[in-house]
Amino acid sequence: MSLSRPLSDTIIELLKPVASELGERLGASAVNERYAEIEPSAASSALNQQIKKDPRWIKAQVKYLQRQQIREQELIAIASIEEEWVKEERANRVKAQELRDKRAISRLCRELMREFQSEAIRVKLSQIQTIWDKDNWFSNLSRQETEQILQQQQHRLLLLVAPAKISQDCPDSFRHNLNIELPAKLRSFLNQHYPQHGESCPVQFYGDYFKKAISDIDVERLQTVLSPVPTAILYSDISDYEVNFHLGFWGIINQSVSLVAMQPWNWEEVYQQLEAEGKDEKVSLRIIRQIIVTIHKLLAAFLADLYYLNIDFTHEPQLFKLEAEFTQEWFSKDWAQPYIETLKEIQEQQRIVYKGEMRRLALREAKARAERKRLEDRELKHREETEEASKRAKELAHQLKNLKWRCVYTLPGHSSFVNSLAISPDSKILASGSWDKTIKIWNLEKGELIGTLTGHSDRVNSVAISYDGKMLVSGSSDETIKFWNLYNGDLLCTFPGHSMEVNSVAINPKGQIIASCGGADNTIKLWNLRTGELLRTLRGHSNNVNAVVFSPDGKILASGSSDATSKVWEVESGKLLRTLSGVNVGVNSVAIAPDGQILASVSNDYTIKLRNLHTGSLLRIFNSHSARGKGVANLGMNEGLHILQNYVSRGDSVAISRDGLTLASGCDDNTINLWNLHTGELLSTLKGHSGTVYSVAIARSGNLLASGSADETIKIWRCD
Repeated sequence: MSLSRPLSDTIIELLKPVASELGERLGASAVNERYAEIEPSAASSALNQQIKKDPRWIKAQVKYLQRQQIREQELIAIASIEEEWVKEERANRVKAQELRDKRAISRLCRELMREFQSEAIRVKLSQIQTIWDKDNWFSNLSRQETEQILQQQQHRLLLLVAPAKISQDCPDSFRHNLNIELPAKLRSFLNQHYPQHGESCPVQFYGDYFKKAISDIDVERLQTVLSPVPTAILYSDISDYEVNFHLGFWGIINQSVSLVAMQPWNWEEVYQQLEAEGKDEKVSLRIIRQIIVTIHKLLAAFLADLYYLNIDFTHEPQLFKLEAEFTQEWFSKDWAQPYIETLKEIQEQQRIVYKGEMRRLALREAKARAERKRLEDRELKHREETEEASKRAKELAHQLKNLKWRCVYTLPGHSSFVNSLAISPDSKILASGSWDKTIKIWNLEKGELIGTLTGHSDRVNSVAISYDGKMLVSGSSDETIKFWNLYNGDLLCTFPGHSMEVNSVAINPKGQIIASCGGADNTIKLWNLRTGELLRTLRGHSNNVNAVVFSPDGKILASGSSDATSKVWEVESGKLLRTLSGVNVGVNSVAIAPDGQILASVSNDYTIKLRNLHTGSLLRIFNSHSARGKGVANLGMNEGLHILQNYVSRGDSVAISRDGLTLASGCDDNTINLWNLHTGELLSTLKGHSGTVYSVAIARSGNLLASGSADETIKIWRCD
């Protein structure tokens, strides 16, 4: 039997607005939460966003996406199978895998929520005593049960039903039985369909938490204690002719209290219909109580499904499966339809949003895969290039080690130490500066003296040839810098350099600039090569500056000083870029490799240090005693420190070949050592001088080397 259509429609009209209102309040906010990942808003749940950013959640989503893509491919393959039973069996297996994956996602979601809520729960537990003391209403509740609710380790929806507030004018049947039937039947219903320890939508139910009927204000009071726990509360009041259903709700998505009241239901009209149909009073009142209980079941099921649909895109509402539960005598299935339709609408919205999220996730994952592939390819290419470079380096090292240098000319002519050498860019001319106050010009290929330049009144400390090969610049202890025509030996101009001797001069390869250093003023001066105009003075050293050199691109100038430092300067601005220290003795000679990356500095402690010009980091240590004939093992990561024990003089006691492979150094044992610049291996030792080798220079062609010595000679060495 069923109620008459008018009375049944009345109940539908009673229930429908609640479904719509709850769906709008709680369901739409969940969809907005998902969109908030793209456009975060002030209303966005911090907890929900925290979960979405958690690496465990992201990893699980990526894994789910990957498995889902595999399942889609399997289903396509299954569709081509002819045997129906095989097709059905395999399709069911794929669906079972999908269900397991969804349940795993749901479980992780609840675990993360509980984990992230733990701090808020801890705070509430510490505040309970204060809250209990502040409001006498809480004395009606069990504090022990309240603490147990907060301490539950499982994330779940808490559902409370309060005793109905029943008027004294109501029939005794209501007052004696309803508050017994309502919690008992609701508990049985929830345990069957929404069990607390279930996998998909656990509900923790309390039917006796409240000792008496409650009102809206009591719901708001309770939220001050249980706010970290998503909670739904059902409560009602019954007069002598109508029932008022109420519910309160707060949760993860919407943490503020939502209070919803149904339109009053006139139970007296149903009673009168049943009486007219011949039902006695006892049966009629029992049917009405049954309808009241079933409406509570419907609301409880809807709230549980709505909550889990909000937080979990995989949730399949249980209410869809409960048609038999609600299709019973006096209760039409049409009554549940508004709630089912609302859930389906929200579910569809969730699926649309979820598909968008999965598309974005798939795109991010594709980009991540592409980036990983790019990095792997780059790493592979780097390894291959490193292996190839190592192979080439070994081949070059072998070639370099097997090169035979021989002295082809010994050039006498100077009457004192040969202190400085410079070779022209075409490798045909050699200029030598000596303590005998002269500069001599030599034909490098024939070993013949071309001419002698006189004019300095003290020893010549440094000579440099311009990069067009037309001009020679010299610096002397007579405190002057002189400019010479390299081809005819004419003195072009003389200008004062420093307050004492000029220790070193260098010509910028990319501009018309000369650098000079020395004297007691501790400075470096930059000059216009054509006019002799002083451009700027670089200050920073605290003792004599002994050597200067330009980088191949002309932008950097390096200097070495008796203050035990090398300094790196920006040529255009004169700005000091960095100071390189690490020794307690003066730096007397500097050289820069052709690639502009390595700075070699020669110090009074008989060492040559190789540094990264741009970072200042110390690169290598050579040790000539242990290295002779053996080479030196790197000390780690190909950035080992190598110290080269070596005699040091001012100016040009070290030179680097144009190919950047070989470093030549003059020594106090009358020899020239040749080193593999990149491995630290001693390649060969050239013997022949009878005095300290003060200066070395390597021709651009790479197969000629000149050395100047205290024995007053220059030797020309050729590599076959």
